[in-house]
Amino acid sequence: MFGSFQKRIISAALTCLAVLVVVGFVVGVFILGAKFLAAFSTVVWPLAIAVILSLLLQPVCDFFEKKFRLPRAFSVLTLFVLVVAAAAGLAFWLIPLCAAEACEFFQQLPVLWERMAERFPELFGWIEEHFKKENIREALAQSASVPGQVKALISATFPHVKAFFQKSGALFSQIAAAASVPIYLYYLMAERRDLIGIVERESRAFFSERVAQDIAFLVRQFRDILIAFFRGQVVIGLLYGVILAAGFGALKIPGGMLIGMGIGLLNIVPYLGTLVGLSLILPLAFLSGGIWLALAALVVFCVAQLIESYFLTPKIMGTRTGLHPMVIMVAIFFWSNALDGLLGMVLAVPLTAFFVVFWRLFKERYLPTIVRH
Repeated sequence: MFGSFQKRIISAALTCLAVLVVVGFVVGVFILGAKFLAAFSTVVWPLAIAVILSLLLQPVCDFFEKKFRLPRAFSVLTLFVLVVAAAAGLAFWLIPLCAAEACEFFQQLPVLWERMAERFPELFGWIEEHFKKENIREALAQSASVPGQVKALISATFPHVKAFFQKSGALFSQIAAAASVPIYLYYLMAERRDLIGIVERESRAFFSERVAQDIAFLVRQFRDILIAFFRGQVVIGLLYGVILAAGFGALKIPGGMLIGMGIGLLNIVPYLGTLVGLSLILPLAFLSGGIWLALAALVVFCVAQLIESYFLTPKIMGTRTGLHPMVIMVAIFFWSNALDGLLGMVLAVPLTAFFVVFWRLFKERYLPTIVRH
Protein backbone atom coordinates (compact mmCIF):
# COMPACT_ATOMS: atom_id res chain seq x y z
CA MET A 1 0.00 0.00 0.00
CA PHE A 2 2.81 2.41 0.91
CA GLY A 3 6.27 2.51 -0.59
CA SER A 4 9.46 2.22 1.50
CA PHE A 5 10.09 5.98 1.29
CA GLN A 6 6.53 6.75 2.43
CA LYS A 7 6.86 4.28 5.30
CA ARG A 8 10.04 6.02 6.45
CA ILE A 9 8.29 9.40 6.34
CA ILE A 10 5.33 8.05 8.33
CA SER A 11 7.69 6.40 10.83
CA ALA A 12 9.67 9.64 11.26
CA ALA A 13 6.45 11.64 11.69
CA LEU A 14 5.13 9.22 14.32
CA THR A 15 8.48 9.34 16.14
CA CYS A 16 8.42 13.15 16.18
CA LEU A 17 4.83 13.08 17.41
CA ALA A 18 5.78 10.67 20.19
CA VAL A 19 8.70 12.90 21.19
CA LEU A 20 6.41 15.95 21.26
CA VAL A 21 3.91 14.07 23.42
CA VAL A 22 6.68 13.07 25.85
CA VAL A 23 8.05 16.64 25.97
CA GLY A 24 4.55 18.02 26.53
CA PHE A 25 3.97 15.50 29.31
CA VAL A 26 7.27 16.44 31.01
CA VAL A 27 6.49 20.17 30.73
CA GLY A 28 3.04 19.56 32.16
CA VAL A 29 4.52 17.60 35.07
CA PHE A 30 6.92 20.47 35.79
CA ILE A 31 4.11 23.04 35.72
CA LEU A 32 1.91 20.96 38.01
CA GLY A 33 4.89 20.26 40.28
CA ALA A 34 5.71 23.96 40.55
CA LYS A 35 2.10 24.81 41.42
CA PHE A 36 1.97 21.98 43.95
CA LEU A 37 5.18 23.13 45.64
CA ALA A 38 4.00 26.74 45.69
CA ALA A 39 0.80 25.67 47.44
CA PHE A 40 2.32 23.10 49.82
CA SER A 41 5.88 24.35 50.28
CA THR A 42 5.64 24.30 54.07
CA VAL A 43 4.82 20.58 53.84
CA VAL A 44 7.40 19.61 51.20
CA TRP A 45 10.57 21.43 52.27
CA PRO A 46 10.75 20.04 55.85
CA LEU A 47 10.31 16.53 54.47
CA ALA A 48 12.97 17.17 51.79
CA ILE A 49 15.42 18.46 54.41
CA ALA A 50 14.71 15.47 56.66
CA VAL A 51 15.32 13.03 53.78
CA ILE A 52 18.63 14.71 52.88
CA LEU A 53 19.79 14.75 56.51
CA SER A 54 18.80 11.11 56.99
CA LEU A 55 20.87 10.10 53.96
CA LEU A 56 23.87 12.05 55.27
CA LEU A 57 23.65 10.87 58.89
CA GLN A 58 22.69 7.24 58.26
CA PRO A 59 26.31 5.94 58.38
CA VAL A 60 26.88 7.57 61.79
CA CYS A 61 23.77 5.90 63.17
CA ASP A 62 24.85 2.55 61.68
CA PHE A 63 28.25 2.96 63.35
CA PHE A 64 26.66 3.48 66.79
CA GLU A 65 24.42 0.49 66.25
CA LYS A 66 27.22 -1.89 65.21
CA LYS A 67 30.04 -0.58 67.40
CA PHE A 68 28.17 -0.23 70.69
CA ARG A 69 25.39 -2.76 69.99
CA LEU A 70 22.69 -0.20 70.66
CA PRO A 71 19.08 -0.61 69.53
CA ARG A 72 18.22 1.45 66.49
CA ALA A 73 16.08 3.93 68.43
CA PHE A 74 18.84 4.52 70.99
CA SER A 75 21.39 4.97 68.20
CA VAL A 76 19.22 7.69 66.66
CA LEU A 77 18.69 9.38 70.05
CA THR A 78 22.45 9.22 70.75
CA LEU A 79 23.11 10.88 67.42
CA PHE A 80 20.54 13.60 68.21
CA VAL A 81 22.15 14.26 71.61
CA LEU A 82 25.62 14.52 70.07
CA VAL A 83 24.38 16.85 67.32
CA VAL A 84 22.62 19.10 69.85
CA ALA A 85 25.72 19.14 72.10
CA ALA A 86 28.00 19.96 69.15
CA ALA A 87 25.62 22.71 67.99
CA ALA A 88 25.47 24.15 71.50
CA GLY A 89 29.26 24.15 71.79
CA LEU A 90 29.63 25.75 68.38
CA ALA A 91 27.01 28.35 69.24
CA PHE A 92 28.74 29.05 72.58
CA TRP A 93 31.92 29.80 70.62
CA LEU A 94 30.37 31.52 67.61
CA ILE A 95 27.68 33.71 69.21
CA PRO A 96 30.12 36.03 71.05
CA LEU A 97 32.25 36.26 67.90
CA CYS A 98 29.25 37.00 65.70
CA ALA A 99 27.89 39.48 68.24
CA ALA A 100 31.21 41.34 68.29
CA GLU A 101 31.32 41.38 64.50
CA ALA A 102 27.71 42.59 64.29
CA CYS A 103 28.32 45.35 66.87
CA GLU A 104 31.38 46.53 64.98
CA PHE A 105 29.43 46.55 61.73
CA PHE A 106 26.49 48.51 63.17
CA GLN A 107 28.87 50.98 64.79
CA GLN A 108 30.43 51.62 61.40
CA LEU A 109 27.07 51.76 59.61
CA PRO A 110 26.41 55.53 60.11
CA VAL A 111 29.91 56.31 58.88
CA LEU A 112 29.45 54.04 55.85
CA TRP A 113 26.07 55.66 55.14
CA GLU A 114 27.61 59.16 55.21
CA ARG A 115 30.42 58.07 52.92
CA MET A 116 27.92 56.56 50.52
CA ALA A 117 25.92 59.81 50.53
CA GLU A 118 29.12 61.77 49.81
CA ARG A 119 30.22 59.49 46.98
CA PHE A 120 26.80 59.07 45.36
CA PRO A 121 24.80 62.28 45.96
CA GLU A 122 22.69 61.80 42.81
CA LEU A 123 21.51 58.38 43.99
CA PHE A 124 20.48 59.67 47.39
CA GLY A 125 18.70 62.62 45.81
CA TRP A 126 16.75 60.25 43.60
CA ILE A 127 15.85 58.08 46.61
CA GLU A 128 14.59 61.06 48.61
CA GLU A 129 12.56 62.28 45.66
CA HIS A 130 10.87 59.00 44.69
CA PHE A 131 10.54 57.13 47.98
CA LYS A 132 9.05 59.70 50.35
CA LYS A 133 6.12 58.17 52.18
CA GLU A 134 3.13 59.95 53.64
CA ASN A 135 3.52 60.61 57.35
CA ILE A 136 0.74 59.65 59.76
CA ARG A 137 1.18 62.96 61.59
CA GLU A 138 0.48 64.86 58.38
CA ALA A 139 -2.64 62.77 57.74
CA LEU A 140 -3.90 63.58 61.22
CA ALA A 141 -3.17 67.28 60.86
CA GLN A 142 -5.27 67.49 57.72
CA SER A 143 -8.37 66.22 59.60
CA ALA A 144 -9.87 68.92 61.81
CA SER A 145 -12.45 66.80 63.64
CA VAL A 146 -11.84 63.96 66.04
CA PRO A 147 -13.79 61.41 63.91
CA GLY A 148 -11.79 62.51 60.91
CA GLN A 149 -8.55 62.03 62.83
CA VAL A 150 -9.63 58.54 63.97
CA LYS A 151 -10.58 57.64 60.42
CA ALA A 152 -7.26 58.94 59.10
CA LEU A 153 -5.36 57.04 61.78
CA ILE A 154 -7.16 53.76 60.97
CA SER A 155 -6.71 54.17 57.22
CA ALA A 156 -3.01 54.97 57.70
CA THR A 157 -2.23 52.11 60.08
CA PHE A 158 -4.59 49.36 58.84
CA PRO A 159 -2.39 48.20 55.90
CA HIS A 160 0.61 47.94 58.22
CA VAL A 161 -1.37 46.00 60.86
CA LYS A 162 -2.81 43.69 58.20
CA ALA A 163 0.63 43.08 56.70
CA PHE A 164 2.01 42.40 60.19
CA PHE A 165 -0.58 39.71 60.93
CA GLN A 166 -0.09 38.16 57.50
CA LYS A 167 3.65 37.98 58.01
CA SER A 168 3.18 36.67 61.55
CA GLY A 169 0.95 33.86 60.25
CA ALA A 170 3.47 32.97 57.53
CA LEU A 171 6.30 33.07 60.08
CA PHE A 172 4.38 30.78 62.44
CA SER A 173 3.83 28.31 59.59
CA GLN A 174 7.54 28.33 58.76
CA ILE A 175 8.48 27.81 62.43
CA ALA A 176 6.02 24.91 62.74
CA ALA A 177 7.41 23.39 59.53
CA ALA A 178 10.99 23.72 60.81
CA ALA A 179 10.01 22.12 64.12
CA SER A 180 8.70 19.07 62.25
CA VAL A 181 12.10 18.34 60.65
CA PRO A 182 13.56 16.47 63.70
CA ILE A 183 10.36 14.37 63.94
CA TYR A 184 10.56 13.37 60.27
CA LEU A 185 14.27 12.73 60.66
CA TYR A 186 13.78 10.43 63.64
CA TYR A 187 11.24 8.22 61.89
CA LEU A 188 13.24 8.11 58.66
CA MET A 189 16.37 6.96 60.52
CA ALA A 190 14.71 4.73 63.13
CA GLU A 191 12.78 2.64 60.62
CA ARG A 192 15.30 0.77 58.50
CA ARG A 193 13.23 0.12 55.44
CA ASP A 194 14.65 -0.78 52.06
CA LEU A 195 12.81 1.98 50.18
CA ILE A 196 14.51 1.14 46.91
CA GLY A 197 13.49 -2.50 47.25
CA ILE A 198 9.92 -1.41 47.97
CA VAL A 199 9.95 0.79 44.84
CA GLU A 200 11.25 -2.11 42.74
CA ARG A 201 8.64 -4.56 44.09
CA GLU A 202 5.77 -2.12 43.59
CA SER A 203 6.98 -1.26 40.08
CA ARG A 204 6.65 -4.89 39.00
CA ALA A 205 2.88 -4.59 39.35
CA PHE A 206 2.82 -1.98 36.57
CA PHE A 207 5.95 -2.60 34.48
CA SER A 208 8.08 -5.47 33.23
CA GLU A 209 10.96 -6.90 35.26
CA ARG A 210 13.51 -5.00 33.19
CA VAL A 211 11.75 -1.64 33.61
CA ALA A 212 11.29 -2.24 37.36
CA GLN A 213 15.03 -2.92 37.70
CA ASP A 214 15.84 0.25 35.76
CA ILE A 215 13.53 2.31 37.99
CA ALA A 216 15.30 0.91 41.07
CA PHE A 217 18.65 1.66 39.44
CA LEU A 218 17.63 5.30 38.82
CA VAL A 219 16.37 5.75 42.39
CA ARG A 220 19.63 4.28 43.71
CA GLN A 221 21.64 6.61 41.47
CA PHE A 222 19.67 9.63 42.68
CA ARG A 223 20.26 8.62 46.30
CA ASP A 224 24.01 8.23 45.71
CA ILE A 225 24.20 11.58 43.90
CA LEU A 226 22.36 13.33 46.76
CA ILE A 227 24.68 11.84 49.38
CA ALA A 228 27.88 12.61 47.46
CA PHE A 229 26.81 16.14 46.56
CA PHE A 230 25.60 17.33 49.95
CA ARG A 231 28.38 15.71 51.96
CA GLY A 232 30.96 17.27 49.70
CA GLN A 233 29.28 20.69 49.50
CA VAL A 234 28.87 21.02 53.27
CA VAL A 235 32.57 20.30 53.90
CA ILE A 236 33.68 22.53 51.01
CA GLY A 237 31.36 25.35 52.11
CA LEU A 238 32.69 25.30 55.68
CA LEU A 239 36.36 25.31 54.60
CA TYR A 240 35.68 27.99 51.98
CA GLY A 241 33.93 30.13 54.60
CA VAL A 242 36.85 29.77 57.03
CA ILE A 243 39.31 30.93 54.35
CA LEU A 244 37.19 33.97 53.49
CA ALA A 245 36.53 34.81 57.14
CA ALA A 246 40.26 34.71 57.91
CA GLY A 247 41.09 36.88 54.90
CA PHE A 248 38.37 39.50 55.47
CA GLY A 249 39.13 39.54 59.20
CA ALA A 250 42.82 40.18 58.48
CA LEU A 251 41.82 43.15 56.28
CA LYS A 252 39.70 44.60 59.15
CA ILE A 253 36.58 44.88 57.00
CA PRO A 254 33.57 45.60 59.28
CA GLY A 255 31.70 42.35 59.78
CA GLY A 256 34.12 40.61 57.40
CA MET A 257 34.48 37.37 59.38
CA LEU A 258 30.73 36.96 59.71
CA ILE A 259 30.18 37.74 56.02
CA GLY A 260 32.94 35.31 55.00
CA MET A 261 31.37 32.42 56.91
CA GLY A 262 27.96 33.33 55.50
CA ILE A 263 29.36 33.26 51.95
CA GLY A 264 30.84 29.81 52.58
CA LEU A 265 27.54 28.42 53.84
CA LEU A 266 25.63 29.98 50.93
CA ASN A 267 28.05 28.26 48.56
CA ILE A 268 26.35 24.97 49.39
CA VAL A 269 24.22 26.14 46.46
CA PRO A 270 26.97 26.47 43.78
CA TYR A 271 27.87 30.08 42.88
CA LEU A 272 25.18 31.57 45.15
CA GLY A 273 27.71 32.56 47.80
CA THR A 274 30.06 33.92 45.15
CA LEU A 275 27.40 36.16 43.60
CA VAL A 276 26.06 37.40 46.94
CA GLY A 277 29.54 37.81 48.38
CA LEU A 278 30.93 39.91 45.54
CA SER A 279 27.90 42.21 45.56
CA LEU A 280 28.21 42.68 49.34
CA ILE A 281 31.85 42.61 50.40
CA LEU A 282 33.33 44.75 47.61
CA PRO A 283 31.09 47.83 48.19
CA LEU A 284 31.56 47.41 51.95
CA ALA A 285 35.35 47.30 51.58
CA PHE A 286 35.29 50.27 49.19
CA LEU A 287 33.25 52.42 51.60
CA SER A 288 35.40 51.34 54.57
CA GLY A 289 38.86 51.89 53.16
CA GLY A 290 38.70 53.03 49.58
CA ILE A 291 39.74 51.39 46.34
CA TRP A 292 42.83 49.64 47.75
CA LEU A 293 40.87 47.82 50.44
CA ALA A 294 38.31 46.80 47.81
CA LEU A 295 41.11 45.44 45.60
CA ALA A 296 42.58 43.57 48.58
CA ALA A 297 39.17 42.04 49.33
CA LEU A 298 38.90 41.02 45.67
CA VAL A 299 42.32 39.35 45.89
CA VAL A 300 41.22 37.41 49.00
CA PHE A 301 38.06 36.38 47.17
CA CYS A 302 40.00 35.23 44.08
CA VAL A 303 42.54 33.27 46.15
CA ALA A 304 39.74 31.55 48.12
CA GLN A 305 37.91 30.77 44.87
CA LEU A 306 41.05 29.26 43.33
CA ILE A 307 41.64 27.10 46.41
CA GLU A 308 38.01 25.98 46.36
CA SER A 309 37.95 25.26 42.61
CA TYR A 310 41.35 23.63 42.12
CA PHE A 311 42.01 21.96 45.48
CA LEU A 312 38.96 21.53 47.73
CA THR A 313 36.40 20.50 45.11
CA PRO A 314 38.67 18.02 43.23
CA LYS A 315 39.88 16.45 46.50
CA ILE A 316 36.51 16.25 48.29
CA MET A 317 33.89 16.17 45.55
CA GLY A 318 35.93 14.87 42.63
CA THR A 319 33.91 14.46 39.41
CA ARG A 320 30.91 12.79 41.01
CA THR A 321 28.34 15.05 39.38
CA GLY A 322 30.09 15.13 35.99
CA LEU A 323 28.52 18.48 35.11
CA HIS A 324 30.15 21.44 33.38
CA PRO A 325 30.16 24.70 35.42
CA MET A 326 27.99 26.41 32.80
CA VAL A 327 25.49 23.55 32.97
CA ILE A 328 25.38 23.96 36.76
CA MET A 329 24.60 27.68 36.46
CA VAL A 330 21.81 27.06 33.94
CA ALA A 331 20.47 24.24 36.12
CA ILE A 332 20.29 26.50 39.19
CA PHE A 333 18.24 29.12 37.33
CA PHE A 334 16.05 26.47 35.71
CA TRP A 335 15.23 24.49 38.85
CA SER A 336 14.72 27.62 40.95
CA ASN A 337 11.93 28.54 38.51
CA ALA A 338 10.64 25.01 37.97
CA LEU A 339 10.44 24.25 41.69
CA ASP A 340 9.78 26.35 44.74
CA GLY A 341 12.60 28.92 44.64
CA LEU A 342 15.25 28.02 47.22
CA LEU A 343 14.34 24.33 47.27
CA GLY A 344 14.94 24.17 43.52
CA MET A 345 18.31 25.91 43.86
CA VAL A 346 19.42 23.49 46.58
CA LEU A 347 18.38 20.42 44.57
CA ALA A 348 19.46 21.79 41.16
CA VAL A 349 22.74 19.90 40.81
CA PRO A 350 21.50 16.50 42.09
CA LEU A 351 18.37 16.68 39.93
CA THR A 352 20.35 17.65 36.83
CA ALA A 353 22.91 14.90 37.43
CA PHE A 354 20.02 12.44 37.88
CA PHE A 355 18.45 13.45 34.57
CA VAL A 356 21.83 13.01 32.87
CA VAL A 357 21.95 9.44 34.23
CA PHE A 358 18.32 8.92 33.15
CA TRP A 359 19.07 10.15 29.61
CA ARG A 360 22.10 7.86 29.30
CA LEU A 361 20.06 4.86 30.41
CA PHE A 362 17.17 5.79 28.10
CA LYS A 363 19.53 6.36 25.16
CA GLU A 364 21.33 3.03 25.63
CA ARG A 365 18.42 0.72 26.45
CA TYR A 366 15.17 2.19 25.13
CA LEU A 367 15.86 4.70 22.34
CA PRO A 368 17.25 2.09 19.85
CA THR A 369 14.09 0.01 20.35
CA ILE A 370 11.85 3.03 19.71
CA VAL A 371 13.82 4.01 16.60
CA ARG A 372 13.65 0.47 15.17
CA HIS A 373 9.89 0.37 15.61
